[in-house]
Amino acid sequence: MYGYVSVNTSELKMREFDEYNARYCGLCDSLREGFGRVGQLTIRHDMTFLIYLLNGIYEPREKSFTGRCIAHPMKKRNFLKTDITDYAADMNILLAWYKLVDDWEDDRSKKARIMMAALKKGATDVKEKYPEKSAKIGSAFTHLRSLEQESSVDIDSVSGCFGKVMAHVCDIYGDEWSGLLRKTGFYLGKFIYIMDAYEDMREDEANNSYNPLLAKKNLFPSDEEFEIYVYTILNNIMADCAGAFEKLPVKKDAQIIRNIIYAGVWRRWEEMHTPEEK
Repeated sequence: MYGYVSVNTSELKMREFDEYNARYCGLCDSLREGFGRVGQLTIRHDMTFLIYLLNGIYEPREKSFTGRCIAHPMKKRNFLKTDITDYAADMNILLAWYKLVDDWEDDRSKKARIMMAALKKGATDVKEKYPEKSAKIGSAFTHLRSLEQESSVDIDSVSGCFGKVMAHVCDIYGDEWSGLLRKTGFYLGKFIYIMDAYEDMREDEANNSYNPLLAKKNLFPSDEEFEIYVYTILNNIMADCAGAFEKLPVKKDAQIIRNIIYAGVWRRWEEMHTPEEK
């Protein structure tokens, strides 16, 4: 359900590309410091977007350094971090935990069970650090699971549950920008959920697994019309996301954030619709 919120690298300047990688590496380092090697395994680009978004508004003091990591031991990497990087790492762990719980409850995945055992302490620490936020996120995941178990075909309601998850994640301080941050996160979360459902359709249909889009597909006389239907939903959602973002007082790296919102989130869609070379 994660990994769709990344940059369109082809539209980045070299300096922006290097900075993005440094922030991603900073997130990885915060995961290592807070949760060990297993924490690093959960890293997702979605939380790098969160770092950019919140840094752009609050402009916290930055720390930069160079070093090596387990993934790139032969060459030093640049790391760029702020206090928000640590917050993003905490949210990364929390979302990873609930995803593992979902995988375990869905198909009793042994891999999910092993990872849950490894992440249990870290996830518990995050829940204790952000008790109110964690409770709200947990409630949204519980509601989402209940709708999925009912085989709900209400795409707006089902995707809205994950929208609420991301709304809580983006609202870091509950201050005057809370409303717009929550809206940005809400629509982004809806987009992520529907995009994930779309990508999983063929596999879910083969496995007779729940997918809210499968029932909708049968209502259209052709695959092309169904594709237009899904694209229109996704496009409208991201228009609402962009509308909320553009009202925020982002003072730093606004172009990189726009790259992600207007182009980066569509990378998987474009890949899925690019004919394979023979």
